Amino acid sequence: MTTTNDTVLFLEQLLNIPSPTFKEADITLFLSDYLKKNIPNATFIVENDAIICTNNQHKTNLPHIGFVGHTDVVPDFFKASIQKDRIYGAGSSDMKAGLACFIIFLVNHWNDLVKKYNVSLIIYPREEGTPLEDNGLNFIINQFPNSVNNIDLAFVGEPTNNTIQLGCTGSLHCKVTIPGQACHSARPWQGENALYKAIPLIEGISKINPTKHTLFGVDFFDVITITESQTDPGRTTIPGEWACNINYRFAPVHQEEDAKQTIHNVLKKLNIDSNWYQITDCVPAGNVIDTPLFKDLVHHIDVDIEAKQAWTDVAQLTALGVPAINFGPGLPEQAHKPNEYALISLIKEYMTHLEKLLTFKGESI
Repeated sequence: MTTTNDTVLFLEQLLNIPSPTFKEADITLFLSDYLKKNIPNATFIVENDAIICTNNQHKTNLPHIGFVGHTDVVPDFFKASIQKDRIYGAGSSDMKAGLACFIIFLVNHWNDLVKKYNVSLIIYPREEGTPLEDNGLNFIINQFPNSVNNIDLAFVGEPTNNTIQLGCTGSLHCKVTIPGQACHSARPWQGENALYKAIPLIEGISKINPTKHTLFGVDFFDVITITESQTDPGRTTIPGEWACNINYRFAPVHQEEDAKQTIHNVLKKLNIDSNWYQITDCVPAGNVIDTPLFKDLVHHIDVDIEAKQAWTDVAQLTALGVPAINFGPGLPEQAHKPNEYALISLIKEYMTHLEKLLTFKGESI
């Protein structure tokens, strides 16, 4: 049985290794050395700050379970600390707590697990805020497709408060630039205030209510919001240009082309010239792939089930036909906060959920 103290101490070690996006080399080295020392009978691939750890000989009669997590974090680094039930550190909830639990669980139970499953641990960099072409899991999918494609169920350790969160919303970003004419603020009639010109767009977007879609018994929401806003600087200058980013989060009922058409329709209705905006990037929603193993294991783990109202790498996995769930001990509301923390009590509870894999006797196994 894994002790909570082991996991928390290991998490503290991870938190004390800075790993902002694109600077994950140190934590990759630490983890690869740790895993090779503690799971010596596994096979490893370590490349481009990604780690793939799997059992040596896969047995075709056993299901393949994947544990998937990223090493990069959003908040600026600060030294980890433990205060009562909280462990503070950059990336503690998103998602080093999940990563620490995966690793300690596998180190302590590897030999028992590989009697029941083919097992893979996939650790990757560059998840936070990167375009898909820079994403570390995307690198693994393209360079080592066999390490991912034959997984029968993937646990993605995103922060879910120990609930199982199904699927994920897609995400589209669109840059809108409203032209005006700059002039001195003492003589505004000599120009055209781009910010004032943008007000109908701002008001229009603010009045778009979330749209609910119920799938697999859980509720996803389509949401359109303005997330960035800029004008020309200058206290005495009428802005000659105003720009914003519009983010559209869409439920798995929509394909990427549907999402793009929705944005075109919204902006057309708000009288935004087609030359004034550009869709900069779009990633698909993550679907739910319902298989006997998926159904049996979710039932066996026996926790609350919700929708993932955010984008995660579940989308990349399900696009390949790999069943995947978001399931981690981190707190979603703590993700990306400058004083981020995770709860030790949730880490303890999560480890007991992982240990249920050792007793699973579903018909699908």
